[in-house]
Amino acid sequence: MKISVIIPTHNRQDFLKNAIESVLKLRDECNFEIVVVDNNSTDNTKKIAESYSEYVKYVFEKRTAFTRARKTGGENATGNILLFLDDDVIVNKGSFKNIVDVFTKYPDCGIIAGKILPKYIEKPPLWTLKCQENFNGWSLFNKNTYPFITESFQEVPAAAGPMMAISRMAYDSVNGFPPDTIGVETNKSIKTFNKLYIGPGDYGLCCKIKEKGWKVYYSEDISVYHIILPIRFTIEFWRSRVIGEGYQQAIAQREFYNLNKLNSFIERKKFRISYRDFKSKLSNRLNSPENIFKNGMYPEELWVHYYKAYLDMDAVLRKYPWLSSFLWEIADNGVDDSNFDYVMNRLPDKFKKLVSNESVYNPNPINSTKEIKKVIKDFGSHNKIFSDISIVFYYLFNIAKKEK
Repeated sequence: MKISVIIPTHNRQDFLKNAIESVLKLRDECNFEIVVVDNNSTDNTKKIAESYSEYVKYVFEKRTAFTRARKTGGENATGNILLFLDDDVIVNKGSFKNIVDVFTKYPDCGIIAGKILPKYIEKPPLWTLKCQENFNGWSLFNKNTYPFITESFQEVPAAAGPMMAISRMAYDSVNGFPPDTIGVETNKSIKTFNKLYIGPGDYGLCCKIKEKGWKVYYSEDISVYHIILPIRFTIEFWRSRVIGEGYQQAIAQREFYNLNKLNSFIERKKFRISYRDFKSKLSNRLNSPENIFKNGMYPEELWVHYYKAYLDMDAVLRKYPWLSSFLWEIADNGVDDSNFDYVMNRLPDKFKKLVSNESVYNPNPINSTKEIKKVIKDFGSHNKIFSDISIVFYYLFNIAKKEK
């Protein structure tokens, strides 16, 4: 078997060098190639990748989007195993040999979820560890992260993006990854997207492949260290990450899960209940004598932002019914520089306001109950239930009509 190591990257030259070096240390374990997909970078990504030209196939993909970069990697790969790595990982010894062994021993294996461990550049503050316990913002995958992992090798429901090994046959059977994100957190230059969360990406691929009858296995003998930079110890990171996940959930319910109006109404009601519940929990936490994170974020605040983000995006998507399919399309196909202005002009102002830096990358934690109403301002029509009631009556009417 041959492994194609696919590393999509966007303006993270230093990480890329470390990732390539770690892969090359395993070249005696199996037959493999490295495909670096430069997703419209403006730094020295090309120069670094081509400095390893003996081992690396460099591909420039001008259409910016994580899924587009991954698909371009798959199109340029020749192996019957596709190993997708994030550009900020370090691969551990023995991983490639064990990937081949698992696919050989288990012909029903569609995806192998690698063990993903953190490599901290600095010691993380306590509040970030508490947030990570509640929400996997650092994209880790191990026994400490997920309680369903109890064995060194077992079947699991899904894998995590920093390290996923995929059977070429399984990958092709579902036409690759569904939409994921566009842009990265550090984008600040002209004609670059701040990170937009659109679809379920890694998790979505696992769902699609399992529907075809393949299985997802986890092996702790296949592993990477995921570099956790100090930027991931900030309020801005955690807030933007959890808000982004709320946004993508609202979009994915329409474009990936294909929920009808009634099921969408039910989900919306669930999110409203959870939103109110966690606002109450956050208020109780802030009034507690154990209110110790004056400069950090409590997990309860994370969940308030998540549920609110879903409701905000849901309100925008109901106002602009065409928008979810448009976002899905650009996240799937990518956006090149020549189309950037066209895309931005098509996006409604309400959507752009929702995902703007001012709304998402707020650096200040909520550390008193007085700030809850001040910081968490309802963007959408969360309390306007008349449209929801009309949906219920619509479905009740149609059910009654069919029964007649």
